[in-house]
Amino acid sequence: MCGVTVVSAAQPYRRQFDDQWKKADEIVREHHQSWEAVFTSLDADSRVCEAIVFPEILRWSKLKDLFEQAALKDRYIKEGTTGADFSIGLFQMKPSFAEKVEKAWMKSPLCREYGLFFDLQETDYARRQRIRRLSDGNWQCVYLAVFVRLMYERETSIAAKPEEEQISILATAYNRDFHAPFDSLRRWAEVPTFHLDILPSKSTQYYPYAAIAAERIRTYKFKH
Repeated sequence: MCGVTVVSAAQPYRRQFDDQWKKADEIVREHHQSWEAVFTSLDADSRVCEAIVFPEILRWSKLKDLFEQAALKDRYIKEGTTGADFSIGLFQMKPSFAEKVEKAWMKSPLCREYGLFFDLQETDYARRQRIRRLSDGNWQCVYLAVFVRLMYERETSIAAKPEEEQISILATAYNRDFHAPFDSLRRWAEVPTFHLDILPSKSTQYYPYAAIAAERIRTYKFKH
Protein backbone atom coordinates (compact mmCIF):
# COMPACT_ATOMS: atom_id res chain seq x y z
CA MET A 1 0.00 0.00 0.00
CA CYS A 2 2.65 2.46 -1.06
CA GLY A 3 1.67 6.09 -0.60
CA VAL A 4 -1.17 5.50 1.84
CA THR A 5 -1.46 6.13 5.54
CA VAL A 6 -1.51 3.32 8.09
CA VAL A 7 -2.96 4.41 11.44
CA SER A 8 -1.56 3.27 14.76
CA ALA A 9 -3.96 1.60 17.18
CA ALA A 10 -2.37 3.35 20.19
CA GLN A 11 -5.67 5.17 20.62
CA PRO A 12 -8.83 3.02 20.78
CA TYR A 13 -10.64 2.86 17.46
CA ARG A 14 -13.88 3.97 19.05
CA ARG A 15 -12.12 7.26 19.89
CA GLN A 16 -10.41 7.56 16.51
CA PHE A 17 -13.71 7.12 14.69
CA ASP A 18 -15.77 8.89 17.38
CA ASP A 19 -19.00 10.03 15.66
CA GLN A 20 -18.86 7.24 13.08
CA TRP A 21 -18.48 4.68 15.87
CA LYS A 22 -21.43 6.17 17.73
CA LYS A 23 -23.60 6.14 14.60
CA ALA A 24 -22.67 2.53 13.87
CA ASP A 25 -23.41 1.66 17.48
CA GLU A 26 -26.85 3.28 17.15
CA ILE A 27 -27.56 1.21 14.04
CA VAL A 28 -26.71 -1.97 15.93
CA ARG A 29 -28.90 -0.93 18.86
CA GLU A 30 -31.79 -0.16 16.51
CA HIS A 31 -31.63 -3.54 14.77
CA HIS A 32 -30.33 -5.76 17.55
CA GLN A 33 -33.63 -7.31 18.56
CA SER A 34 -34.61 -8.41 15.04
CA TRP A 35 -31.03 -9.46 14.21
CA GLU A 36 -30.70 -11.48 17.40
CA ALA A 37 -33.87 -13.42 16.58
CA VAL A 38 -32.33 -14.55 13.28
CA PHE A 39 -28.92 -15.34 14.76
CA THR A 40 -30.50 -17.32 17.59
CA SER A 41 -32.63 -19.34 15.17
CA LEU A 42 -29.37 -20.70 13.74
CA ASP A 43 -27.67 -20.96 17.14
CA ALA A 44 -25.17 -18.21 16.38
CA ASP A 45 -24.02 -15.75 19.06
CA SER A 46 -25.40 -12.29 18.27
CA ARG A 47 -22.45 -10.57 19.97
CA VAL A 48 -20.01 -12.44 17.75
CA CYS A 49 -22.04 -11.82 14.60
CA GLU A 50 -22.47 -8.10 15.26
CA ALA A 51 -18.77 -7.64 16.04
CA ILE A 52 -17.74 -9.34 12.78
CA VAL A 53 -19.70 -6.89 10.64
CA PHE A 54 -19.25 -3.79 12.82
CA PRO A 55 -16.41 -2.41 10.63
CA GLU A 56 -18.70 -2.71 7.59
CA ILE A 57 -21.44 -0.81 9.40
CA LEU A 58 -18.87 1.91 10.18
CA ARG A 59 -18.16 2.31 6.48
CA TRP A 60 -21.62 1.72 5.11
CA SER A 61 -23.05 4.41 2.87
CA LYS A 62 -26.69 4.06 1.90
CA LEU A 63 -26.29 6.23 -1.21
CA LYS A 64 -23.33 4.19 -2.45
CA ASP A 65 -25.13 0.93 -1.69
CA LEU A 66 -28.23 1.91 -3.63
CA PHE A 67 -26.15 3.11 -6.57
CA GLU A 68 -24.16 -0.11 -6.77
CA GLN A 69 -27.24 -2.30 -6.58
CA ALA A 70 -29.10 -0.39 -9.27
CA ALA A 71 -26.10 -0.32 -11.59
CA LEU A 72 -24.80 -3.85 -11.19
CA LYS A 73 -27.47 -6.31 -10.08
CA ASP A 74 -28.74 -6.99 -13.61
CA ARG A 75 -25.21 -7.80 -14.80
CA TYR A 76 -24.77 -10.26 -11.96
CA ILE A 77 -28.09 -11.95 -12.70
CA LYS A 78 -27.16 -12.41 -16.37
CA GLU A 79 -23.41 -13.10 -16.09
CA GLY A 80 -22.70 -14.12 -12.50
CA THR A 81 -19.72 -12.81 -10.53
CA THR A 82 -17.59 -12.53 -13.70
CA GLY A 83 -19.98 -9.79 -14.81
CA ALA A 84 -20.42 -8.02 -11.47
CA ASP A 85 -19.52 -8.64 -7.86
CA PHE A 86 -20.50 -5.80 -5.57
CA SER A 87 -21.21 -5.04 -1.91
CA ILE A 88 -24.83 -4.96 -0.73
CA GLY A 89 -26.52 -3.78 2.45
CA LEU A 90 -25.35 -2.87 5.94
CA PHE A 91 -23.12 -5.92 6.13
CA GLN A 92 -21.63 -5.17 2.68
CA MET A 93 -21.99 -8.74 1.41
CA LYS A 94 -20.99 -9.63 -2.13
CA PRO A 95 -22.69 -12.24 -4.32
CA SER A 96 -19.40 -14.17 -4.44
CA PHE A 97 -19.43 -14.43 -0.64
CA ALA A 98 -23.03 -15.64 -0.66
CA GLU A 99 -22.22 -18.24 -3.31
CA LYS A 100 -19.31 -19.64 -1.29
CA VAL A 101 -21.38 -19.75 1.90
CA GLU A 102 -24.31 -21.43 0.16
CA LYS A 103 -22.10 -24.11 -1.42
CA ALA A 104 -20.36 -24.90 1.87
CA TRP A 105 -23.67 -24.96 3.75
CA MET A 106 -25.24 -27.37 1.28
CA LYS A 107 -22.30 -29.77 1.83
CA SER A 108 -22.71 -29.55 5.59
CA PRO A 109 -25.14 -31.66 7.67
CA LEU A 110 -26.25 -28.35 9.20
CA CYS A 111 -28.43 -27.62 6.16
CA ARG A 112 -30.62 -30.62 6.96
CA GLU A 113 -30.52 -29.98 10.70
CA TYR A 114 -31.96 -26.48 10.22
CA GLY A 115 -34.00 -27.17 7.10
CA LEU A 116 -32.27 -24.37 5.22
CA PHE A 117 -31.46 -25.09 1.58
CA PHE A 118 -30.12 -23.02 -1.32
CA ASP A 119 -30.50 -23.35 -5.08
CA LEU A 120 -26.94 -23.70 -6.39
CA GLN A 121 -27.82 -23.88 -10.07
CA GLU A 122 -26.03 -21.48 -12.42
CA THR A 123 -29.23 -19.88 -13.69
CA ASP A 124 -30.64 -16.37 -13.95
CA TYR A 125 -33.44 -17.41 -11.59
CA ALA A 126 -31.09 -18.69 -8.87
CA ARG A 127 -28.94 -15.55 -9.09
CA ARG A 128 -32.00 -13.30 -9.00
CA GLN A 129 -33.19 -15.01 -5.84
CA ARG A 130 -29.72 -14.61 -4.31
CA ILE A 131 -29.75 -10.87 -5.01
CA ARG A 132 -33.19 -10.61 -3.43
CA ARG A 133 -31.92 -12.37 -0.31
CA LEU A 134 -28.83 -10.18 -0.11
CA SER A 135 -31.01 -7.06 -0.43
CA ASP A 136 -33.01 -8.12 2.65
CA GLY A 137 -31.64 -7.30 6.11
CA ASN A 138 -32.90 -10.48 7.76
CA TRP A 139 -31.42 -12.62 5.02
CA GLN A 140 -28.06 -10.92 5.48
CA CYS A 141 -28.30 -12.03 9.11
CA VAL A 142 -28.99 -15.58 7.89
CA TYR A 143 -25.90 -15.52 5.68
CA LEU A 144 -23.80 -14.14 8.53
CA ALA A 145 -25.04 -16.76 10.99
CA VAL A 146 -24.48 -19.53 8.42
CA PHE A 147 -20.93 -18.22 7.83
CA VAL A 148 -20.19 -18.27 11.57
CA ARG A 149 -21.60 -21.78 12.03
CA LEU A 150 -19.57 -23.06 9.08
CA MET A 151 -16.36 -21.51 10.40
CA TYR A 152 -16.80 -23.17 13.80
CA GLU A 153 -17.66 -26.45 12.08
CA ARG A 154 -14.61 -26.21 9.81
CA GLU A 155 -12.18 -25.60 12.67
CA THR A 156 -13.56 -26.74 16.03
CA SER A 157 -10.54 -25.35 17.89
CA ILE A 158 -11.78 -21.78 17.33
CA ALA A 159 -14.39 -22.14 20.05
CA ALA A 160 -11.71 -22.90 22.66
CA LYS A 161 -9.75 -19.72 21.95
CA PRO A 162 -10.17 -16.43 23.85
CA GLU A 163 -13.12 -14.43 22.58
CA GLU A 164 -11.08 -11.67 20.93
CA GLU A 165 -8.96 -14.23 19.09
CA GLN A 166 -12.11 -15.95 17.85
CA ILE A 167 -13.40 -12.64 16.55
CA SER A 168 -10.07 -11.86 14.91
CA ILE A 169 -10.11 -15.13 12.93
CA LEU A 170 -13.79 -14.91 12.00
CA ALA A 171 -13.66 -11.22 11.05
CA THR A 172 -10.59 -11.74 8.87
CA ALA A 173 -12.25 -14.64 7.07
CA TYR A 174 -15.35 -12.52 6.54
CA ASN A 175 -13.37 -9.57 5.21
CA ARG A 176 -10.69 -11.41 3.22
CA ASP A 177 -11.42 -14.99 2.24
CA PHE A 178 -13.96 -17.46 3.60
CA HIS A 179 -11.91 -20.45 2.41
CA ALA A 180 -8.43 -19.22 3.40
CA PRO A 181 -6.16 -21.47 5.51
CA PHE A 182 -6.15 -20.56 9.19
CA ASP A 183 -2.44 -19.70 9.16
CA SER A 184 -3.19 -17.12 6.48
CA LEU A 185 -6.10 -15.72 8.46
CA ARG A 186 -3.88 -15.24 11.50
CA ARG A 187 -1.30 -13.37 9.43
CA TRP A 188 -3.85 -11.23 7.63
CA ALA A 189 -5.55 -10.26 10.90
CA GLU A 190 -2.76 -7.76 11.58
CA VAL A 191 -2.54 -6.29 8.07
CA PRO A 192 -4.12 -2.82 7.66
CA THR A 193 -6.15 -3.10 4.45
CA PHE A 194 -9.52 -1.73 5.61
CA HIS A 195 -10.58 1.89 5.14
CA LEU A 196 -13.70 3.99 5.68
CA ASP A 197 -13.58 6.06 2.48
CA ILE A 198 -16.10 5.51 -0.32
CA LEU A 199 -13.29 5.92 -2.84
CA PRO A 200 -9.70 5.46 -1.57
CA SER A 201 -7.13 8.16 -2.31
CA LYS A 202 -3.53 8.95 -1.36
CA SER A 203 -4.75 10.35 1.95
CA THR A 204 -6.86 7.29 2.80
CA GLN A 205 -6.07 5.80 6.19
CA TYR A 206 -5.95 2.01 6.54
CA TYR A 207 -6.72 -0.17 9.55
CA PRO A 208 -6.73 -3.90 10.42
CA TYR A 209 -10.34 -5.02 9.98
CA ALA A 210 -9.98 -7.71 12.64
CA ALA A 211 -8.69 -5.24 15.24
CA ILE A 212 -11.78 -3.07 14.87
CA ALA A 213 -14.04 -6.10 15.23
CA ALA A 214 -12.08 -7.29 18.28
CA GLU A 215 -12.41 -3.89 19.94
CA ARG A 216 -16.13 -4.01 19.27
CA ILE A 217 -16.55 -7.32 21.09
CA ARG A 218 -14.32 -6.04 23.92
CA THR A 219 -16.50 -2.95 24.44
CA TYR A 220 -19.86 -4.63 23.87
CA LYS A 221 -21.38 -3.73 27.22
CA PHE A 222 -24.63 -1.96 26.47
CA LYS A 223 -27.98 -3.53 27.20
CA HIS A 224 -30.79 -3.67 24.63
